[in-house]
Amino acid sequence: MELGYMVSLKDIMTISIPGADFTELLLFDGDEESVVPDLAEEVLRQAKPSVRFVHVPEFITYKGRLVLLDLSAEDEDLRNRSMEIVTFARDLATSLGNLQVVIHPGGIRNRIFDREKSLSSLERSLSELGPSRLLLENMPWFYWHRKSERMISSICVSIDDMKRFERMVEGFTLDVCHGYLSRPSGDSSYCSEFLAAFGSKTHHLHVSDAKAPDREGLEIGEGEIDFSFLRDVKMPVLVEIWKGHEQNGRGFKQGIERLRALGSRR
Repeated sequence: MELGYMVSLKDIMTISIPGADFTELLLFDGDEESVVPDLAEEVLRQAKPSVRFVHVPEFITYKGRLVLLDLSAEDEDLRNRSMEIVTFARDLATSLGNLQVVIHPGGIRNRIFDREKSLSSLERSLSELGPSRLLLENMPWFYWHRKSERMISSICVSIDDMKRFERMVEGFTLDVCHGYLSRPSGDSSYCSEFLAAFGSKTHHLHVSDAKAPDREGLEIGEGEIDFSFLRDVKMPVLVEIWKGHEQNGRGFKQGIERLRALGSRR
């Protein structure tokens, strides 16, 4: 099993975890202004292990406010700004070696919104962007906005929603924690069903533990998820522990060690 961890531009050169096979570069609001060709070259030359994926920012500045990037927004200006950021991320990924880009669909609301409008807006965004190198990530039922306000994902929680976009992206990122939390009571079969439905279209996994109805990003083994299905997974697996980067990547290191131990047990 190939195992990796998440890094930002800030810590990509400082965190090094023995036993990791790759990293995923998580972009933040403002990185669009700070990334220059010299920095991209530095990342390519010095990052150990190498960057395999790029993740778009979760938040972007829009009309002077920090808001969730939203490819499904009915607000055309926000939708267009979100597409600009995805394009920037894809251009950066190209400069780093034609890497794949993980995107969130948007559709996070205080309550279930007009799903069809959100799905149609996402459809338009993906059609305009084109599928090249884009990996669409599934979402949880409940979504913690800045870890303080519990919101709801209107779209791309169910496997049926994901099927709607199968031909509009290069592939999918299966977030295991989000899959388990796709129902308020927890869904133990979601991830196996997702992999069965999409097969090789699933290029990549994000993995952390969870507790229903809404606790995500937990250390491996400290939640309710049965990770035994990972023993047969061939695609890269990213450990995505909340605050895993702190203390020189202690949470990521522990997660990788626990998944290695799982893979060695047959």
